[in-house]
Amino acid sequence: MKILEKLLSTHALLRRMIILLIIFIWGWIDIVTGYEYSFAVFYLVPISIAAWFDNKKVTIITILVSGLTWLYADFISGHQYKHIAAPYWNAIARLGFFSVVAFLLIKVRENLTAMTRMAMQDNLTTLNNTRAFAIQYQQLREGKIRGRQKIAVALIDMDGFKAVNDQHGHSKGDDVLITFAQVLKSVARSSDIVARMGGDEFIMLLKDTDQKGAEVFETRLREAFLMSGLKRQYGVDFSMGIRIFDELPKNLDDATHQADQLMYQSKAHGKSQTTICMA
Repeated sequence: MKILEKLLSTHALLRRMIILLIIFIWGWIDIVTGYEYSFAVFYLVPISIAAWFDNKKVTIITILVSGLTWLYADFISGHQYKHIAAPYWNAIARLGFFSVVAFLLIKVRENLTAMTRMAMQDNLTTLNNTRAFAIQYQQLREGKIRGRQKIAVALIDMDGFKAVNDQHGHSKGDDVLITFAQVLKSVARSSDIVARMGGDEFIMLLKDTDQKGAEVFETRLREAFLMSGLKRQYGVDFSMGIRIFDELPKNLDDATHQADQLMYQSKAHGKSQTTICMA
């Protein structure tokens, strides 16, 4: 079942071919069995697939094709009506029924997606939270990416953040965290993963990053941070530890602990620094 669900969600062409095939099968069964047996409810199978896995345009097309297929089968089966408008009325009624079911499924899917996003998102910064980061870490480790490549784990902790809360209040502290999160997102590549671990601590997974790549990333982040004005306005900075792995540890805590140790080395050497180390 999970394999089928994955196929339906990731392969658009295959999904749409399956939808058409199911409609064709039910249409053929409708014709063979005649008008005495109704199979209209089974057209909800391709409609449900379209509503759940595809977009609204494809869903509408699926509804129309299903309704027209049923109407064609009804005519071919030789069903006689007392009034010429009766089959068309029935077809419209079925289209309405199909549309209501599809609409409800789409709303359920949208609400589920929104709830999932909220559960995986830090409420303040909109970055990934620790739950989302852990899931993506395991996916990365289990070979969701192709080929062997070095991966860096960067742990970042803000320097002087407590003073912001003490001197300017927690509202301004939240503004600082939001702005810093935007700085991290601005320098992250599309393949990188950024998350807030809690408080003023952040973590990043940098794919395909070696020693030189980590140094380039650190330079870009420092430049973007200075341009943000946070240091000038609030006197904050950040310390960072970057651990580069040939293979990610099985346990996420092991990876974060190693990066955390490097980050504390940076703080011990005067803060506002970065320590990079190969595993």
